Amino acid sequence: MTNWDYYWNEEPGDRFRANLVYTAYISGDRKTLCMSFNRDVNYHSNLEENTLWTEELLAERFQRELKFYNKAAGKIPVAELLDIDENNRKIYIKFPGDDFYMMGYKSSYDQVLPNWREQITERFKEMWSLGILKFSMHPNSWIVYEDGILRPINWFFTFEEGEPEKSISEYLIQLSDSRQDKLRPLLEKFNIDIEKKYQLWDLQNICFESFRHNYPSELIDSLLSIKKDLR
Repeated sequence: MTNWDYYWNEEPGDRFRANLVYTAYISGDRKTLCMSFNRDVNYHSNLEENTLWTEELLAERFQRELKFYNKAAGKIPVAELLDIDENNRKIYIKFPGDDFYMMGYKSSYDQVLPNWREQITERFKEMWSLGILKFSMHPNSWIVYEDGILRPINWFFTFEEGEPEKSISEYLIQLSDSRQDKLRPLLEKFNIDIEKKYQLWDLQNICFESFRHNYPSELIDSLLSIKKDLR
């Protein structure tokens, strides 16, 4: 992967990983993103954290990424998949230079995509209609090509309706410190025990609540209302 670089999310005076699970590489022309489900220590520099990511866990997340991408592809807008290297757990997708988070940070979400709220709502409705519950909701888990269509990426934190109940503790490994800080008061508010297993639909409620810092509250309220009606 000569002439490739790590893909970061950046803010003035700060730079952080665009993904906490895989190593994100971007091509020199910024038109291809490589999602490498391996722990590159120059990207994932916390060695203690890296020891928790066993080969089995990384392989499971890689397979989940492919499973739910394939489940959604052809039914809802998704990223254009360019290549898969299954032996080395690498997925290559067409990339618009930056994820939606960085596009919006450099200007604003409204300037990048005036109808982004409506599109996010439509994507979730489409996923729910397929029995897909996607927990990767951060703005950097969306991309938009020249056609102006918002497309979800990062399917590794996604579940199928009917999967067994899960506990939050099982997935703390892939939540940033700031996300965990936002989660704690919600766990107290809703009396959630991180070790207890809950139905996935209920956990998705908590996930939405934790993203009120990233999205307008009225959008979160609308999504929660739609989800409730669908159930």
